[in-house]
Amino acid sequence: MLLKKQTVWLLTMLSLIIVLSVYYILAPANNDDMAYLNKEKDKLSQKEKAAKSNTVELANSGDSFTALRLQRQEDRDKLREHLTTIAASSNVSAEKQAQAQAEIQKLEKLSMKEQTLETLIETMGYKDVLVNTDTDNNQVRIIVKANKKPSAKAAVEIMNKAKAQLGTGVVAVEYQPAK
Repeated sequence: MLLKKQTVWLLTMLSLIIVLSVYYILAPANNDDMAYLNKEKDKLSQKEKAAKSNTVELANSGDSFTALRLQRQEDRDKLREHLTTIAASSNVSAEKQAQAQAEIQKLEKLSMKEQTLETLIETMGYKDVLVNTDTDNNQVRIIVKANKKPSAKAAVEIMNKAKAQLGTGVVAVEYQPAK
């Protein structure tokens, strides 16, 4: 009797898989998902650009590095949450779900690379370092907090470490005096 129950269960699951496969093949392709993904990404990147324009004001305030890190993390968390929603949605094609999953992995790798670069630069003798990567414009902004203004040679060394860690792109190094 147990064997018959397992057989019925297996046949039920196989028939369900076949029905879903036929539905997936015959369902009309919906390109609105990609447009939706691009529109949402554009909205989020505009918010990130607005936040970056506010970073100059934050850099002049007291504990600016913490505020900038929190803003960066908040923006990435929103993007990650949006991508996770797309990846988990049943209304989105498997291809779009895979793209969203790949974007999430790229965000994770970028965060790890930024943290590693911050640590590498701090070991050069700086009080604090903030690395902010704008993947849309292929730019890296590095803010260094130090007792004295770094020399041009030190800035070039920081840029070289950034390119080695993050790859190609425009790297800008800024200085903020330590208080």
